[in-house]
Order: sequence, then structure tokens, then C-alpha cells
Amino acid sequence: MIDVDDLRRADIALHGLTGVDEVYTLYYDETGNDRRLHVRPDGLNVQNLKTFVLGGIGHPGPPRPIDLTDLRKTIRMQPATPEMKFKHVGEGDFLKVLEEHRIATFIDWLSAQELFIHYTALDPLYWSVVDIVDSIIAEGDKAPLAAFAANLKDDLYRILRRDEAGLIDLYRRYDYPNVGRDRRRPFVAELRARLEKAEHLMPEFNYQMLKGTLQLGERLDRLPFLEDEVPNVLIDHYAHFFIQRLCLLKNAAHVLDVEPEIEKRLAQLPFVSAGRPFTNHRFAVSHHEPGVQVSDVVVGLIGRLFTFVNRTELSDLRRIRKALSQRQAHVVKGLAELVDRSIAASPAFIHTVVSLEDRRRAEFFLDGR
Repeated sequence: MIDVDDLRRADIALHGLTGVDEVYTLYYDETGNDRRLHVRPDGLNVQNLKTFVLGGIGHPGPPRPIDLTDLRKTIRMQPATPEMKFKHVGEGDFLKVLEEHRIATFIDWLSAQELFIHYTALDPLYWSVVDIVDSIIAEGDKAPLAAFAANLKDDLYRILRRDEAGLIDLYRRYDYPNVGRDRRRPFVAELRARLEKAEHLMPEFNYQMLKGTLQLGERLDRLPFLEDEVPNVLIDHYAHFFIQRLCLLKNAAHVLDVEPEIEKRLAQLPFVSAGRPFTNHRFAVSHHEPGVQVSDVVVGLIGRLFTFVNRTELSDLRRIRKALSQRQAHVVKGLAELVDRSIAASPAFIHTVVSLEDRRRAEFFLDGR
């Protein structure tokens, strides 16, 4: 059973969120949902890991008609094509998509319709790393470290993702996240050894903070989030990200694309508010819901953005951004304005579970600063 009020109260207090009590209509689709991410003897079960994005479009108030007739004509969709998909406005990698006149048309249409966008963007590999730092802070009872938690996670992830194959092999050898008490010390020692090899890549303060945190982890008797877990399963499912959105934006009407696995999990976890059954969402077949179709395009673009910045150093992003064509620059500017409009309505609409570095990269690419 999910207590909507308890869950959202904690989220609002933690992040100081505003605008979350208003009435909205939100449409959703998703991309990068591999349903289950686990480590196999030969590596991850998912090749070419990408950013998971749950999100789409929204508007204030109750549902209103969303007419795609003119948009479909402008991007030259065949009348017989039953629904709009991301492939109808752009294909290929992020930079190639930005060059498409159809994505420029789509961004302009979103703005003219006074729609905002909303999303949760998750880097699955970063998500797998954060429990290491959280375990040390929780068990070490080191309140001062909690203030540096985000930076510690960012620095650890920066070191580990330099050798993704080596990280996955480390996970495999220790049945991560089920490291357990007996193997805790050698596991953390390997992390520290990787850090020490990369000392030259980090500011001295960051290096010493992370090294001290890992040394603390080696001395602890247990790491609470790295034991009694399912071996080799990094992400069992993505349902909790759906739940977080439904609870946080309690007064919104949430229209979700049909996803049988998510629908099944949500049905097994009844929502309550003030002790009474509560429902604020429904699943819809996309070709009957224009809002869901538009959301497919939005999450496709956002997913490519975050996968792109995750794999591109900031120095390269500066060079690439400076060399954008007129059309590419127009799309980036339009997307940045949509993000700004959405945040102005509520900071809750833009939610990222990525490293601080990747957040900085995405913000730079959109805003140029």
C-alpha cells in the first residue's frame, strides 16, 4: 500500500518543491526502459546502455483537446500512419536529430500550443553507484559527510565510469549489490585503489574527501545497502519512478502509455490518501491519445540529450556547441525555453537522477553557460 501523502511530503520537504499542489494534466511515455538491468558473466544484459526517461507534456487544468492535424501535415506524416512516434521527427544520434527540420517544427509547435514538458531522467549506471556512498554515510553515522553526499557520489562515479567494463567486472566478482559483510573490506579497497590511480584527475580536496570516505567504509562492520540484496541485479524494475511522479503531483491527472509490467505492479500497490483509496492515473493506448504520442517525441529527444552529454566531455561540448548549425541552435534554444517554462511552473517537472557533472553538461549545452 502506498500512502500518497507521506511519500510526497518527504519529497517536497527534501527538495523545497513548489507548484506541486496545482491541477495539471500530464501525459507520459518512456524510453530506455530495459525493465531489468543485471550483471551476467559476460557483462550487462543490456548492450549500449542509455538514459531512462519517463515524461512527456502537460498543461494546467483538466484535460483539453490536443489536435495534431496541422503538425502531422507540416512534418509530412502519411495520413494512414495511425500515430506519431519519435522516428517521424528525427532519427539517428542527438546531433543528427537536431539538424532535422521536423524536430525544429515540433519544438516550435510545442511552444505555440503553450504546453510544458516534464521528465525524470535516470542514468542507470550512476544509480547503481550511489548506494556505495549512501551505505558508508548511513552506517558511519557521519552527519558532516551527508552535506557532501552528492559530490562524493559524483566523484566516485566519475572515476568508475572511466572504465565501464572494469566496473561491471567488479560488480560481477562481488555479486553486487549483494557484497555482504565478509567481502565488504576487499570490495571497498578495490574502489580506493581505482581512486588512487586517478588522483591526478581530481582536485585535491575532492580526492581527499572521497579517499577518507572509502577508508571509513573499509573500517565499518557492514554496509547496509550492499547486503541481503538480490545478487547481480542493478535495477529490478522502474515502477518506483512512476510512483514518485504520481504521488508528488497528487492533484494532476496522469495519462500513461500502456506498459503491462508497470500497470501490473501499480495494481499490486494500491494508493491511499487520508486513509482512503486514491487514483489519479490511467493507462491509455497511444494511438487514441495525442498527448501520449507527443510525449513519445519529447522523451526520445530528452533521452538522446542525456545519453549524449553522458558520453561527451565538457571540453568537447564547448567545441560542439560553438559549431552548431543555425537549425541545431534553434532547436537547442527552443528546448531550453521549454525547460525554463516548465521549471517556472514547478521545479518538480524537471527531475534528474544523474551525476552532478552530467547535470552541468546538460545545462551548459542547453544554456551555453
